[in-house]
Amino acid sequence: MRALNVFLAAFAVATAAFWFSVLSYPPQTRAAPSAIADSWPVKPKATPPIADDYDPEF
Repeated sequence: MRALNVFLAAFAVATAAFWFSVLSYPPQTRAAPSAIADSWPVKPKATPPIADDYDPEF
């Protein structure tokens, strides 16, 4: 029973330390857009060549 109490106490201390560190120093995101979005439509390339093993019935 004593081992369970020690485990629960250690778990409680670790949980409190984790939340204290997260709430006092929140993680900063480094995500940012690296390029602006294109405002012009993409023009399709020429139709690709048909492969030699093309099966028109499929």
